[in-house]
Amino acid sequence: MFANPKVGEFITNTCQRCNRIVRSQLSLRSVRLTRTRLVVRDVPVDVCPQCGHMISIAPQGVEQLREAGWTK
Repeated sequence: MFANPKVGEFITNTCQRCNRIVRSQLSLRSVRLTRTRLVVRDVPVDVCPQCGHMISIAPQGVEQLREAGWTK
């Protein structure tokens, strides 16, 4: 994986829903934090091209989620 992938780049990853190795694309999505009603917009995530499932969150997105959780 790249050190800092950018939106639109392709990454080889394994989709847990499809159980396949896919070439996922990094895109921006809204992510809902567990056990809260807080939704963070424009988080960079890997998306499976087969089923549309969110595979993983990019390192920049993890920082966004932490900041949003702290302001709660």
